[in-house]
Amino acid sequence: MMSCELDFQLTTTEIHDILSLLRPDHHSAIDSGTSSNEPKRVRMISNRESAKRSRQRKKRHLEELTDQLNHLRHQNQDLKNRLTWFMYQCPTLLRENHRLESECVHLRSKLSNLCQLLVNMQLQ
Repeated sequence: MMSCELDFQLTTTEIHDILSLLRPDHHSAIDSGTSSNEPKRVRMISNRESAKRSRQRKKRHLEELTDQLNHLRHQNQDLKNRLTWFMYQCPTLLRENHRLESECVHLRSKLSNLCQLLVNMQLQ
């Protein structure tokens, strides 16, 4: 779900700052004593981009968590529906089970009587 796509969008000021670093006259500015500001400016630009990437990662993570939440809510609703169905079926199944147990006792009794009858017939 995560992509490695990077989206760099610079402000006009940042573009000018970067271009000023690439200009030939930039070296003369270093010689004139303004070089102490350049590392700060470069660090500031780097920090802005890092913060932007961090916000994008946070946004993607939030979207993934939202998708996961929606999936789990849907799954939870499905499970609730299944539980409701089983709870509805339970009394019916219990009645059917009781009826079958009674029928089983009755049929075993008949089978026992038939077996006894066969034994008696063979003995005669």
